[in-house]
Amino acid sequence: MKTAILLLLCFSLLSCRREAEPTAPAPQPITSDQQLFTLITRDQPFARYGLFPNADSVVSGTLNGSSAHQPEVRVLMNSTAIRALPGGLPQEGLSFPDGSVILKEVRTGGVASLYAVLYKEVDNPLAGGGWLWAEFRPDGAVVFSIERRGAGCISCHSREDGPRYDHVRTFERQNP
Repeated sequence: MKTAILLLLCFSLLSCRREAEPTAPAPQPITSDQQLFTLITRDQPFARYGLFPNADSVVSGTLNGSSAHQPEVRVLMNSTAIRALPGGLPQEGLSFPDGSVILKEVRTGGVASLYAVLYKEVDNPLAGGGWLWAEFRPDGAVVFSIERRGAGCISCHSREDGPRYDHVRTFERQNP
């Protein structure tokens, strides 16, 4: 009797066993501006991203040493980037994981006029400082290509707290 119950229990457990979840294929490196724009608008639409933590939703003004991205900005992050910030605050020596997206929506008159995008892909030959740097108009027109490897961007992102926080200067706008 005990043997029959034991066999029945084993059979029940085996029949309830879950199949392992399939692993997602490794993402292919971003090799073009169009791929990056498709990522942020279709594959991982930035409309679903979260606001940069502990910072005002829309800000105006410049950061020290920069006159870029005027007159107002709203900074968003994908879930990969947000998970790198326990409690929404950076840790010293922060390095965002590959796949992180930080998108700055530049607004004029309350309407988006430009998307400045950082996409973390350390081993990508188009990366500068570990990031792909790009700017797009809302219609997808390329304003600043990933092929420039951050030339013209990295100098400002390397000022103040930029080097401490993986070239992301929005931390300087966080509310205490």
